[in-house]
Amino acid sequence: IPITADAQELEEILKRVDGIIMTGGEDVEPARYGEEALPELGKTFPERDEFDIKLIRMAAEEGLPILGICRGAQVLNVAFGGTLYQDIPSQLPDTFINHRVGARNEVMHSVRITEGTILHSILGETAGVNTSHHQAVKDPCSALRIVGRAPDGVVEAMENEDGSIIGVQWHPERMQDMEIYRELFRVFVEKCKK
Repeated sequence: IPITADAQELEEILKRVDGIIMTGGEDVEPARYGEEALPELGKTFPERDEFDIKLIRMAAEEGLPILGICRGAQVLNVAFGGTLYQDIPSQLPDTFINHRVGARNEVMHSVRITEGTILHSILGETAGVNTSHHQAVKDPCSALRIVGRAPDGVVEAMENEDGSIIGVQWHPERMQDMEIYRELFRVFVEKCKK
């Protein structure tokens, strides 16, 4: 979907799609959640932030399933009123996991998943994940609940009450050799089919 689409064009586009995947990318601009930029902030793309937030809110109003991946999970949180750590190493100096390793398809750390959630039904109690981020959810929004954390406490997964909106901090699309990550996409597609 082109980020140049205005609200009216987006309405028309959303009538023709069954779900939205919000992908990775640049850092989310801190002004979107009421903060000044820290020196460690990476490259931002303000036009994409504005578009993604508008798209998420409109898709949610239409009841479309949304899967947020990495930046997609972060911007989901911001779209619904949450905030982010702009840079994990400088803002959480006691963390013992290097979340910015950049491994594409290797398990780099585990994530503990909350029992009774949609993600738990897909991934189980613990999932091995890759990692490639330096931002993370700080204050969660009210629309999503935290359902997964890394061993150092960093938020790794969120979902809404019925699991139609899920955000994961890792990149499951890069780990398709693992059945549980293919299952995550299958569940998303099933939600879209409904």
